[in-house]
Amino acid sequence: MSSDDPPSGLRERKKRATRDALADAALRYAAERGIENVTVEAVTDEVGVSVRTFFNYFACLEDAVTRPDRGCAERSRQAVLDAPGELSALGALSEGLAQELADFEEDQERWELRMAALTKSPSLLPGFLAAQGADERALVAVLAERLGQDPDSDLAPRLLAHVAIAAVRASAELWVASGRKRPFQSIYREAFASLAAGLDD
Repeated sequence: MSSDDPPSGLRERKKRATRDALADAALRYAAERGIENVTVEAVTDEVGVSVRTFFNYFACLEDAVTRPDRGCAERSRQAVLDAPGELSALGALSEGLAQELADFEEDQERWELRMAALTKSPSLLPGFLAAQGADERALVAVLAERLGQDPDSDLAPRLLAHVAIAAVRASAELWVASGRKRPFQSIYREAFASLAAGLDD
């Protein structure tokens, strides 16, 4: 182990790899069978860990499907706060989300499995929407922090967060609808450039 790879960093990577493996197995099973026909034991057997280990990462089986990465919101928050001061709040948010979406094209299978799981098991939808809502509130809070505004009483942080989420969704939909001929990041950058320009013709 080199000096650039401290034990704590290695442990964190191993933990993340285990969590990702559990989430991927749960998602694949849910998409194939429906969440009602999946057990924690089946998921842990697939990954080769104990049931206790599963519950170190997820409160329940549904969370592994709808909320696989609780660190996403905190990473996005830090990226927005760390963005250069000369960037607008929208620019800082665009850069922060771009980091989280850097592997979007490679993760497309996971997104499609999640949609399949939601279609097969509508009972997952409230949890999925709750997770999205939590992420949106986290974006509002960090934008308010960067702008020096109140997330509860000022409009700008909330408006910026919601239009940014809409831009991400529109980019993903266009990328799929157009046959994935253009890189996702190219469409994403175009979407945020349009927002920055005020959607002028």
